[in-house]
Amino acid sequence: MASALSPRFQQVFPPPMDDVYMDQMDLKTLYRFSWTCKELNDRVSGYMRRAFCPKNLFAPIFKPNEHLLFCLLQFKTGLVISGSTVLHFTCFSGPTQSVA
Repeated sequence: MASALSPRFQQVFPPPMDDVYMDQMDLKTLYRFSWTCKELNDRVSGYMRRAFCPKNLFAPIFKPNEHLLFCLLQFKTGLVISGSTVLHFTCFSGPTQSVA
């Protein structure tokens, strides 16, 4: 994906380092950060998709691919777990951390 940003900006905030930087930001900061320009909005959106993927959030709880069975259970029973409930369910404390 080609970027319209200057090479200097690319040096200061290179795309491969997005997760490293954004892991350290709280959600309020990430949200505000995404307002700065379209490129950063795209990067924050991509980070959010990766960081808050159900498969990744359920990794500490379910064995590999068991999250798919959980999703199937939700589908068949009509059970809906909202974002805040999922975070409580997983004892969420940050995009890459969970509390045991």
